[in-house]
Amino acid sequence: MPPLVVFAATALGAVVGALGVIGSAVTFGLAGYGALSTVVGLATVLGATAAIKGLMPEIPQMDSDQARQSTVKGTVEPQKLVYGEALVSGPIFFVGLAGTGNRELYHSIALTGHEVEDITEVYFDNEVITDSLIDSQGRVTSGTFGPINGEYICNINRLYGTDTQGSDSLLQSAFPSKWTTAHKSPGISCLTTQWVLTDGSQELWDRLKPQNIKALVKGKKDIYDPRLDTAAGANPSSATYQQYTTNPALCVANYLTDTKFGLSVPVGKIDWDAVVVAANACDVLVNIPNSQLQKRFTANGVLYGGDSHKANIDKLLSSMNGTLIYSNGVYTINAGIYQAATENLTEDDLASSISVKTSVERGERFNTIRPIFADPTQNYKNVEAPE
Repeated sequence: MPPLVVFAATALGAVVGALGVIGSAVTFGLAGYGALSTVVGLATVLGATAAIKGLMPEIPQMDSDQARQSTVKGTVEPQKLVYGEALVSGPIFFVGLAGTGNRELYHSIALTGHEVEDITEVYFDNEVITDSLIDSQGRVTSGTFGPINGEYICNINRLYGTDTQGSDSLLQSAFPSKWTTAHKSPGISCLTTQWVLTDGSQELWDRLKPQNIKALVKGKKDIYDPRLDTAAGANPSSATYQQYTTNPALCVANYLTDTKFGLSVPVGKIDWDAVVVAANACDVLVNIPNSQLQKRFTANGVLYGGDSHKANIDKLLSSMNGTLIYSNGVYTINAGIYQAATENLTEDDLASSISVKTSVERGERFNTIRPIFADPTQNYKNVEAPE
């Protein structure tokens, strides 16, 4: 699963991004100048210095592991919005002891502020409980936290944040007077764990003492895909054309139109034809080492309800080296790919001579690229790729 990566823009992607200053409807090229035509055209319109600096992208900061994955006890925490797949934790909203001799310890953790597609693996610190180890009743059936001497010592209940979900069954059973059918969390995905202290499990809990409870979440669902519709943008509110996706272009469009976390942009103000082009570009399969194929761009990461819309949109755009343009009342989403010229400019179109500055000042240049990504093979920790 490719992570959401803060991409350093390539020269090609940045040219497309810089061109967005003029607009996306027409791509200009100079006859006879080949691949440099777009850069030269920009230099004429915007000025050489502005064109070169346009190649240097503003790179959003990636969240720390602690921000995404730490179980916290704060009373006021920003809600998380997950696109694609991410390992997340959140605030504890209930802790309690129950059972004979208070041998059962319960924790409830809020994961996201929206309905999710799935909650799969559960982590106690760095110990992983895979989805296959949790049975239909929520009991951990094997592994580190599996039964000891025939007694189940760990139960997990996962609520996916539907608008109609009922009260947590684990809490309701253990605390009938404190946690009733009225205690619901519609629109909040959450995780409840029950740890049972027995003669056989005492040594395990003493040795591990989990401090951090987190889960691998497949995030926001019901994302409109105009490629599935009868015509792009015809029925964006129809569930028939909505699904879980890791496509960055579709995620950006969803964030723009989202009325809870996003900008609440009317669907009629989205250039859905451009979304289709960008989404198709993201889904192109490319070769990676070991003779494998992978989608060109995917979005897998966390946005925060307390962050600005610009910060959240920049994160999503970074996963496809993309741009978002607002022009003539319409939002246009572009992926960071080459776009062929649709118009040619000749010397007859020039108002004066061309002056091109081929580089920026030494102190303003990038001389090293260190991609940082959440590595699934290292418990989704932030790691650096080779320079």
